[in-house]
Amino acid sequence: DDVSTFTLGYNGDGFGGGLILTSNDGENAASTGYDTLGGGIYYSPESIDATISVAYDTQDPDGADEERSDLFVGIDYEVGPGTLSGAYHSTDIDGTTANDTTGFEISYKYSLNDNMTITPGFFTVEDTTGDDDSGVVVETAFSF
Repeated sequence: DDVSTFTLGYNGDGFGGGLILTSNDGENAASTGYDTLGGGIYYSPESIDATISVAYDTQDPDGADEERSDLFVGIDYEVGPGTLSGAYHSTDIDGTTANDTTGFEISYKYSLNDNMTITPGFFTVEDTTGDDDSGVVVETAFSF
C-alpha cells in the first residue's frame, strides 16, 4: 500500500490543536483503500483549573463500506490532590445504525507518592445492537 499522511499542529499557551489527513491507495490484496480526516483542539482557560478537548475524525473507505465519523469531547479538572476526567464519544457509520456506538468514561488520577500515580476509572459503551459493555479499570504508573 502507498500511504500518504499530512499532519499540522499548534501548541500554544493554554490552547492548541491539530489536523491529520491520510490517504491509503489500498493496492495491497489484504486491505482496502481509504481517506481520513481528523482534527482536535484543546483549551485550558486561566480562570479555572480545567482543560477541555474536542476531536472529530472521519474515514471514507473505498468500495462498498460506509463512511465512519467519530466525535470525542473530554474535560480534565483539578480536584483536591488529583485530576478528575470525564469524556463522551460517539461513532456513526453512514447508511446503517447497526454499528453506531456511544459511550462515556470517568476517572480520577492522583499521586500515591513521588514515584507512583494511580488512576481508577469507570467506562461504558452502548451500541445499537444492544451489546453494551461497562467496566472498571485501575491504572498504576511508576516512574524512577
